[in-house]
Amino acid sequence: MKVGVCGAAGRMGREVCRAVSAESDLELVCAVDAVRAETALSELIPGLISDLRISAEPTALAENGAEVIVDFSIAEAARSNVSYALRKGINCIVGTTGLAEQDLKDWEELARKMGTACLVAPNFAIGAVLMMHFSRQAARYMDGCEIIELHHQAKIDAPSGTSRLTADMISEAAGLPAGTIPIHSVRLPGLVAHQEVIFGSQGQSLTIRHDSFDRTSFMPGVILALRKVPAMKGLVVGLEKILDL
Repeated sequence: MKVGVCGAAGRMGREVCRAVSAESDLELVCAVDAVRAETALSELIPGLISDLRISAEPTALAENGAEVIVDFSIAEAARSNVSYALRKGINCIVGTTGLAEQDLKDWEELARKMGTACLVAPNFAIGAVLMMHFSRQAARYMDGCEIIELHHQAKIDAPSGTSRLTADMISEAAGLPAGTIPIHSVRLPGLVAHQEVIFGSQGQSLTIRHDSFDRTSFMPGVILALRKVPAMKGLVVGLEKILDL
C-alpha cells in the first residue's frame, strides 16, 4: 500500500515515516510539510533510507500515487490536506488535534460522496484506547469522576482530544449531560502524553491511568489503522472502532 505522510517534519510525522518504512507491505511515497519543503527526509530522520524530499503542497500526494495518507500536522493544514486527499479518492487517517466539529462533518460528507474512508482518532496508543474503554465500563458503577491529562508544553490544544473523548464516553455511559466531567490539563517539559481517570464512590476510589513515554507508543495503532482503512467507508471516529472490544 502506498502511503503519504502529512506533517512529515513534525515529531509525530517523522515517527510515522520511520514506522511505515519499516513495514514490508507499506511503501512511503510522499511526505508533505510546508515548514520544511524541499528538505531531504533522510536529513530529518537519522537512519532512514529514502530519497524522498518533503513537498510543500498536498497535490504531491496524488502526483506520487498515494493510496492512503496519515496526517499529523496542525488543524489548519489538516483541513487542506485531508479535504484534498478525499476529493482525489485517497483514504485518510488523521491524528491531528484541535479540529472543529465542522471539520468532521465536512470530511464525512466528502468521504461518503467519493466512496473513501476517513479515520480520525485523538489517540493511536492502543493502551490509551483500552484506558478509555475501561473507563466507560467503570462509569456505570461509580458515583463521580474527574480527569487529569498531562502533556508536553508544546501541545497546542487543552484539554486534549483524548480527555474530551474520554469525558464524553463516561458521560454517555453514566447517563450524564455532556460537559459534566471535569478535565484538568497540565503542560510541562519532560512529559509526552499521560492521562488519569479518577473515579470516586462510597468509601473507595478507582484510578485508571495510561502513560506514553515515547512517541513510538502510537505507531502500532497507526500501522493497524493503515491496514484496516481500505475496508472502511465514510467517517470513522476513534481507534476503538477497529479493535475487537
